[in-house]
Amino acid sequence: MKSEQKVAVITGGAQGIGNGIAYRLAREGYAIVIIDRDQQALSNAVSGSPDKCRFTGIQADVSDETSVSDAIAAVDQHFGRLDVLVNSAGILGLVDNKPPAVEATPLDTWQRVIGVNLTGPFLMCRAALPIMRRRNWGRIINVASRAARVRSGDPAYAASKGGLLTFSRYLAGEVAKYGITVNSIAPSRVQTPMTIGIGGDEVLAGKVAETPLGRIGTVEDMAGAVAFLVSDDSSFMTGAILDVNGGSFMQ
Repeated sequence: MKSEQKVAVITGGAQGIGNGIAYRLAREGYAIVIIDRDQQALSNAVSGSPDKCRFTGIQADVSDETSVSDAIAAVDQHFGRLDVLVNSAGILGLVDNKPPAVEATPLDTWQRVIGVNLTGPFLMCRAALPIMRRRNWGRIINVASRAARVRSGDPAYAASKGGLLTFSRYLAGEVAKYGITVNSIAPSRVQTPMTIGIGGDEVLAGKVAETPLGRIGTVEDMAGAVAFLVSDDSSFMTGAILDVNGGSFMQ
């Protein structure tokens, strides 16, 4: 099957920020493929997707090379194109629901977070680029974090997101000649299933207090930034970081 409609692939698209991005890009006219390792959440997202743009769901583990290769091959076989890749899948490295000190971070926690948050985008980009190059056009958006550049979050998460920003800049320079742009967004605290309940009301109030715009981010805020970065209005931007964090990066 060859699609005339542009295709957006969104990892972690079954819930949270990724799901909000999927809905927004569907409204922008994209055919949507969501990749997630949670089969139940994936099924719920596909069954609840808008009638005018039924999502295609693929269960895959972004930290696994074979799983990623198979998922992208399925996209290429079904649609014959891949125009936008949003690497939104991400996990935290909490211990007992709290950010641990470095010396209290288990190695398996560190490796799991790096695998999903940094190796995952690398594998996804590597698999998607040959398809984008066929059309000499593509948009890659990596969902990083404010924690990449300030002391925030847990050590594994912060390190993974810092690495993701560096990888994004490197890749942007490498693929610009193919008409492919690579940009990142850097949220702070966003209310999603992954973050609800972390630290309780006191921590949440502290996050609001440190945000100049005086509120916590929403998935719609993140989706709007991604919609801009895949649009023609951002065609002269690559290697950039959009701080979609209410100004908290200034603190």
